[in-house]
Amino acid sequence: MRRPAIHRRAAILGAASAGAEGATSPYASQARQSGLTASQTSALQHEVDRYLAQMGGKQVAANVIDLDGKNLMFVALPGEAHPRDMTKGALADPCGSPVAYGYFCAYSGTNWHGTSIPMYGCGRYRIPWTADGSWVDNQTTGTVANFLDDSGVSRWNDGGAFNMDDDAPWYWVHWVQNC
Repeated sequence: MRRPAIHRRAAILGAASAGAEGATSPYASQARQSGLTASQTSALQHEVDRYLAQMGGKQVAANVIDLDGKNLMFVALPGEAHPRDMTKGALADPCGSPVAYGYFCAYSGTNWHGTSIPMYGCGRYRIPWTADGSWVDNQTTGTVANFLDDSGVSRWNDGGAFNMDDDAPWYWVHWVQNC
């Protein structure tokens, strides 16, 4: 299976920023160029740092985290409905509207708002949220996503693509197995 473009670009961008680990200046500059104020930049970095501490991975853009090469997380600025494109298209969020074909997308907020986690390759993906959120399954027709509890047991499935839920409880979901 061919890897989606976001993974190739993340690897390139991550390699280019490897020397800047721990330094926020390249990302602060990127945020400023995207029109964020100093206060918004600080709030966004706080959100990114919180996700990094919780999930691991590596920050590869002002609002993008590479989750150990499996997928990316697109972090929305606190108070905004959707993540901004701060990479000038280098790392486009496939969970934007409409969700790109072949993806299962999880969102931190209801009605497909907030931070997003796109899932493409068949695998088990960590869900960090405990409040209500939402999801869209736009994978190949009939592909079933399983929602797993803290023991890794599938407690519910979506019945197959295409499917979605605009108000889904994440409190019991610790992983999504997208296939």
